[in-house]
Amino acid sequence: MEKAIPRRQKKKKGYFKTMYALTKGHRFMFYFGFFLQFFAVSFILLSTLLNKVLVDTLTNSPPTGPIDRFLTNVLGGQEFLRANLWVFAIIILGFGVGRSLINVARNIMRGALESSIMREMQLKLFYHLERLPYPEIKKMKNGDIIQTATRDEEILRAFIIRQLNMMTYTIEMVIFSFLILSTISLKIALSTIIILPIMAIYSFFTIRKVRKLYRITDDSEGLMTAKIEENLNAVRVVKAFNNETYEIDDFEKYLTDYEGKFLKWRKFAAFYYASSDIFIFGQIALSLIFGVYLGLTGEISPGTLVVAVSYTGMIVWPVRQFAQILSNLARAVVSVDRIRLILGIPIEDIDSGETPEIHGHIVFKDAKFHYEDDDEAVIHDFNLDISPGETIAIMGKTGSGKSTLAHILSRLYEYTEGSITIDGVELKNIQKKHLRSHIATVLQEPFLFSRTILNNLKIANKKATENEIIRATSIADIHQTIVGFEKGYDTPVGEKGVTLSGGQKQRLAIARTIINEVPILIFDDSLSAVDTETDINIRSALKKRAQNTTTLIITHRVSTAKDANRIIVLEDGRISQIGNHDELINQDGLYRRIYDIQTRII
Repeated sequence: MEKAIPRRQKKKKGYFKTMYALTKGHRFMFYFGFFLQFFAVSFILLSTLLNKVLVDTLTNSPPTGPIDRFLTNVLGGQEFLRANLWVFAIIILGFGVGRSLINVARNIMRGALESSIMREMQLKLFYHLERLPYPEIKKMKNGDIIQTATRDEEILRAFIIRQLNMMTYTIEMVIFSFLILSTISLKIALSTIIILPIMAIYSFFTIRKVRKLYRITDDSEGLMTAKIEENLNAVRVVKAFNNETYEIDDFEKYLTDYEGKFLKWRKFAAFYYASSDIFIFGQIALSLIFGVYLGLTGEISPGTLVVAVSYTGMIVWPVRQFAQILSNLARAVVSVDRIRLILGIPIEDIDSGETPEIHGHIVFKDAKFHYEDDDEAVIHDFNLDISPGETIAIMGKTGSGKSTLAHILSRLYEYTEGSITIDGVELKNIQKKHLRSHIATVLQEPFLFSRTILNNLKIANKKATENEIIRATSIADIHQTIVGFEKGYDTPVGEKGVTLSGGQKQRLAIARTIINEVPILIFDDSLSAVDTETDINIRSALKKRAQNTTTLIITHRVSTAKDANRIIVLEDGRISQIGNHDELINQDGLYRRIYDIQTRII
């Protein structure tokens, strides 16, 4: 129990800290809005109190409180006011105009503040997502990320800008109405809040259920969003297997689950909101009956009864709205939790470490790697010395650890044991930004942005000249294809390169990677989507381009691997064979079996 309290306190501070951080850079405008709100509330209260002065003046009843006495004297006294009733009209009109002008200013400021916070919040989320470590991103569901960056951000922003204003408005209205009413008649003031403590207790326990149901509903919506996103990515697979009906039926299950949870949440929230009416109307009826009784006994004046009824409405109706604010608070807390799940993950440190000259001498010594959630090693006792400028082909069965080696060399994953050095410097000690600027990786599944071909190529080097671009696309055997398009290099490729064939996307990704001449080049099974002739042309062009580039080619093709200086065969994360093509086909082992199978097929 002693340990639980600090955790809850820390969590509450975390909510406040998150919300407070979102107003950074806009706090003057944020606080000034509350300042204007104070004057708007003051105008409402004073104009209502003026009604008491008016009724007391017409009924010749003396002021009963210090505030209304002060107001009566300032306006010239009851005799003057009875003779000049037009004064009330002027003052009430002035209060109304002032309140309207303040509200216009508040709305303008609120709109400006909301748009600024939206920009800052989404930029902060996007920046954090972009800077998260690769393993953390892989753990997340795209649907949950999208849900957090859009819906949760919108809910939290609305609460900060609108609901917090309404919350402070309610607090100010209740407190100041009660205090003014207390100066007039303490009995009538107490009668206006007698039921409110009961309502507060009722709200406290009920809102916890609302919050729980909303969290469940929000999680269900996240799963539904993830399902939509997954199917949009897999549309070709769905159509290829004639699987549309199954996917529609499967999505309906997600939709039905969300619908049921949404209705349960909304029904309970509606019950909570509507049931508060019992307290509201009960409080108004109680105050009115008690006020009439005090009026009949002569304890309060008609003006006091009028202002008591008005202030009772000003107290209880905002409190009724407060119930909705508490419901929205529950939603905001859930949204904060989801946002903090992302923002709470430390970003990747790409700036710390050494920045040595990199020439491409890579040495593995008893290197070992396993994933965080799995104790079984993917790479075992890996030993290999790669000289600068050497071409190494890596072959093996699916799941043998080939792509994992590429991820480790780029420090997307950190090896867990042993040593890996590049030009004598331990890999873990090299600055990630520096390392990745000297290692170019052509991925197995190339990703192209929804931009022109030229813009996709310039992602790797925004300052690349026309000659550098043409040289890279020529090496990748894609230049003639590009100039054959109607718009050439300005051809849009569509989302994820959907307007290009698989081979064209692969060759474009290769060109994008080799625009920069780097000492280490990794092909992560990236030549598999091109035909054998194109494969040969690309590798021949690469040999002519740079003799000093250390090249690692991860492949399943013997035809791609056979020209490498050495071929590494991986089995279950260990090197089972090593040598050149002629040596390996004369050995019993996996390489010769692959060779025999592929030559028989040919």
